Amino acid sequence: MNYLNNYSNRELNIWAELILNVVVSFYFIPKIFPLIINGQLYGEALIDIIATSIIISIIYSVSVFGSINIFIKKEDKDERDYTFELKSYRMSNIISQVSIYLLIGLIIFYPINRVRLTELMSPPMIAMLLFIIALFSSTVKSVNQLYYYRKNT
Repeated sequence: MNYLNNYSNRELNIWAELILNVVVSFYFIPKIFPLIINGQLYGEALIDIIATSIIISIIYSVSVFGSINIFIKKEDKDERDYTFELKSYRMSNIISQVSIYLLIGLIIFYPINRVRLTELMSPPMIAMLLFIIALFSSTVKSVNQLYYYRKNT
């Protein structure tokens, strides 16, 4: 536990968020590949996988972030911290917005190309894509924050 003393509360929270993204990815991605192969990506199984991933995230967040904030002394933020957060949130928001615009474009242009929207873009499929977008943008945000903190220390 002494190696945790080398990190601030803020950095531990960033690492915990990054580990959460990896844990959810390692649960979510292997579960959806069999659905893709079997052509069941549009069914109820996808909803169960998404719901379970969200429950795993909530349980992890409450336990890990709670213990970090209880046992590690919290620091006050300064201008450097605000700058790092703004830079990382900017990158995360750009990725989220571009991805959501592309998703909206797919939803709009599928019917125009005479492809049945209900087969390709079902509500569980859209939920899965939004989940992947959120996971990816959160990972980019955490990696950016860690980069800026480690670069300037």
